[in-house]
Amino acid sequence: MPSLNECASSAPAEADHRIANNLASLNCVIRLQRNAISKAEKNFTSEQVCSLLDDIAARIEVTAKLHKSLARVAEGNGVNLGDFLQEISEMIATLGPEGHMDLSIDHSCAGYIEPRHALHAGLITAELLTNASKYAHPSGLPVKVKISCETKKDGSFAVEVTDDGVGFPESFDPATDGGLGFQLMRALASGLEAELQFRYDSLGVSARILKPKYLAS
Repeated sequence: MPSLNECASSAPAEADHRIANNLASLNCVIRLQRNAISKAEKNFTSEQVCSLLDDIAARIEVTAKLHKSLARVAEGNGVNLGDFLQEISEMIATLGPEGHMDLSIDHSCAGYIEPRHALHAGLITAELLTNASKYAHPSGLPVKVKISCETKKDGSFAVEVTDDGVGFPESFDPATDGGLGFQLMRALASGLEAELQFRYDSLGVSARILKPKYLAS
């Protein structure tokens, strides 16, 4: 059995390794965005550039909040999914005009999940919230967003983000279509070995991240 001193000395190394892995994941996400912009071969307005930088800043902030969450909990507990999603949601809501996003968060989710899983789920949630803020109501009306989650002791979990917007265009398939945001979400879900499910109609979109037991790792 390792001594107390050995455990204490290994903790910083483990934290550094975790940070390095999460920064590598974030780097991949940003490179995907860079490649998509390069392939677009078009000029961007200052407003579009600011929006892209806001998106990158949000992803960095998600990673920062993950490590703040880890620093607050006892070693080995992982990340409180409900608290983590609430922090992310409130952060994304501040990126738009005041009062533009009416958030409703289910506080009954208090389970813990692995940090790696939390990062992927957090980044997907941030993308879903960003999409809801930008596109749910093209007329500019405030959007109502509800977030809920569920965790189980076997490592499985689910996150659901629902908005009251106008839904997707009639011919739109979220499994294959969409711009960079949807490409990123699909890539992140694949890396998480989770399902990304969408239900939608003219009254809104409901997106669900499902990490089942038999895929928990």
